[in-house]
Amino acid sequence: MAEGTQSSPSSLSSNPQSTRLPIHQTPAGNPEFITVDDKYRCVVCNGIVREAVQTQCGHRGCEQCFSQLLQGNPKQVMCPAGEESCVYLKENEIFRDFGARREVRLLPVYCSFKTEGCKEEVPWKNLQAHETTCSYKPSKCKFSQEGCQVTVVLKDLQTHEEGCLFRLEACSYCLQEIKHHLMQDHLETACLEYDISCPFRCGVESATRRMMIQHYTNECPRRPIECKYNSIGCKFTGSKEDVDNHIRNELDHHLELSVRRSAETGLKGAQAKERTQELYGQVAEVQQLIAGNVKIMHEAKENIESLKKNIKDVKLKVVAQTERLITVERKIDKLADQETQNRLGGEMHILKENQSSIETRVTQLERAGPVGGQNGIPSDQIRLHERQLGIIDLRLAELDLRFQVMETASYNGVLMWKIRDYSRRKQDAKSGRTISLYSQPFYTGRFGYKMCARVYLNGDGVGKDQDNGTRHLVDSFRPDITSSSFKRPTSEMNVASGCPLFVSHSVLETPTFLQEDTIYIKSMTLNKQWRQYNDHTLTRQVSSPSPEVELKQEVIQCAIQNVNGAVDEEEKGAFLNDILLLHILYCRDTIKFHRCLQRKTDVMTY
Repeated sequence: MAEGTQSSPSSLSSNPQSTRLPIHQTPAGNPEFITVDDKYRCVVCNGIVREAVQTQCGHRGCEQCFSQLLQGNPKQVMCPAGEESCVYLKENEIFRDFGARREVRLLPVYCSFKTEGCKEEVPWKNLQAHETTCSYKPSKCKFSQEGCQVTVVLKDLQTHEEGCLFRLEACSYCLQEIKHHLMQDHLETACLEYDISCPFRCGVESATRRMMIQHYTNECPRRPIECKYNSIGCKFTGSKEDVDNHIRNELDHHLELSVRRSAETGLKGAQAKERTQELYGQVAEVQQLIAGNVKIMHEAKENIESLKKNIKDVKLKVVAQTERLITVERKIDKLADQETQNRLGGEMHILKENQSSIETRVTQLERAGPVGGQNGIPSDQIRLHERQLGIIDLRLAELDLRFQVMETASYNGVLMWKIRDYSRRKQDAKSGRTISLYSQPFYTGRFGYKMCARVYLNGDGVGKDQDNGTRHLVDSFRPDITSSSFKRPTSEMNVASGCPLFVSHSVLETPTFLQEDTIYIKSMTLNKQWRQYNDHTLTRQVSSPSPEVELKQEVIQCAIQNVNGAVDEEEKGAFLNDILLLHILYCRDTIKFHRCLQRKTDVMTY
């Protein structure tokens, strides 16, 4: 240990005894020391040791410096003194050096007011007490709140305050406290008890300012007054006698001022009238703007209400679509053939694996660049893979479409077609964007023909009128076996054939046929089970059949006879599968409804 030091069993490590305040607290501040021995300097910061501690090798330092040194270095730290006897520092081997702390407190220092003239040298621990009473301590004047900004040393403060220009003194006349440097101005301009003479030299030589104010305000004969024509521009002032002479001698001048003021008044009146008219015009414009804004606000309010209603409708449609999706999923579980599902699922699994492999391969090629990668595959082979990826994506889309078709397919020759957003689709048909719509495919039987319906919402061709009725609108037609529309399909879809201009707009545009912007179209295929079909279902329920109803009945009867008289099974099957009964429910537009035949193996896009 160093000479004159004491060691303590307490270390920097945390323990219950270390929570007590140190016995010898190092004073605060950074005073100017007279002389400082190196043994009182910290080996870490090289400053005066504060809260001195000592290492195993006998070197001193600040307690905080050693704590930061050990905390900031997770590895072992060598003593910063750098001598041969230095050891690695350990927190539990660094002790508080109370002897050094006592010696540091007794080091002689200069007074902090040395620059002001103080020559005192005191121990560091007594510096704060000395500075409190030091004669050279800078002090503010007690009249600083009155405006004095002078700072003097404590020993000269009393002398300064006795002669300070901002000291308060009592006026010898009115006894009011006034700042010393303002006393003369107070006497000459403000003191009410100070004696003054009449400023208008009327003969009153001495009186207090209080009495003199009353004198020259009400009594002094020589106080200046204004000419009574001051309001029209006369600037003359003087005693009462002078003003009277002025009025008698300046009649022409006053008359001229009066005429001039009258002209100015008339001009200002005209300007004011013109300004008033402008203001009236601006008020009218503002009123128009307000009315326009009120109208705009009303329209905006209506638009907001409409938007709220549309949002509500959209939410309802979303709910309806969700319900429809749930229904379709349930229908898939019931109607989808397990074998077909397994086969299609296997194909999709294989395609997805191939796609994943190709995508991985393409990613490798992209990373490798045009000449890198595995085996340096050329760009034409990359394009081949890209085409294969496109084919796979197309195939996946086709499989997805086939699943959608399976969800809505029927195998009993009956199609119930629901067309939503009728108004929008009708507008698309008028504009030529989408002239016609195709339904989902349906089948005459499990192994029968695959068909779909086609509708022209804006009409197509020329057709006959229909009688007005309040029930379902029904029409049927007899197929022509010589027409290409009714032969076995040899392409994706035969040429459509059906009923143009089924019903007029005036009849259809009623709530009877349009509900919630939706129409329903029902298509049925006649077969041999229809022989027992009651003819009244093919007609409108009226008291007596119209010629048109009779024509429909005749068409159905002829179709049944053709089936019975078929020469072979193929012709018979064609008649049975190609007789259509078209029901149109809740329509509101003149439409053309076609039925289309498709090859069973093809997928229809609609």
